[in-house]
Amino acid sequence: METNPGSEERIAKLENEVEACKRKAEKCSEELESLRQQYADDLYAERQISKALRQERQALQQDYTQLRVQKGGFGLKVLLLTGFIGTLGGLLICIVYWLVAQPKSEHAQVFDQFRDTHLFNYERSISQGRFDEVELDLERNLGRPEYQPIRPELEFSKKLVGAAKRRCQ
Repeated sequence: METNPGSEERIAKLENEVEACKRKAEKCSEELESLRQQYADDLYAERQISKALRQERQALQQDYTQLRVQKGGFGLKVLLLTGFIGTLGGLLICIVYWLVAQPKSEHAQVFDQFRDTHLFNYERSISQGRFDEVELDLERNLGRPEYQPIRPELEFSKKLVGAAKRRCQ
């Protein structure tokens, strides 16, 4: 068989191309293996990071739970304490109001008003011996409607002034 010089060259060329393709395939295979190894390393690193994050998340959640329990207990104690203090304060204010600023009855208010209006003049008149003037004014006040709640006190005062007048004469 005769070989054609052009065919031999062509065969040699094809063989060279096949060799080049084999080298290229080996090189690609090595790169693929390198990429697979890099992917495996990256996947392992990612799993380690994920595991560390999961553990950190669990630790934070546990700390948060403990803090919430502590804060809830503290908040409840403070709430009870402020409620108790508020109740005692309100009770104390009621007691002070009842003892000190107790509203006066109508009788006491009318008598205080009468005393403030007439006492000084009565004392001055009695000390000067003008008993009739005091008795007359007490008699007029007995008839006034605003002094009706203290009528017994006015009558008592009128009798005292009359007794003092009789003693002094």
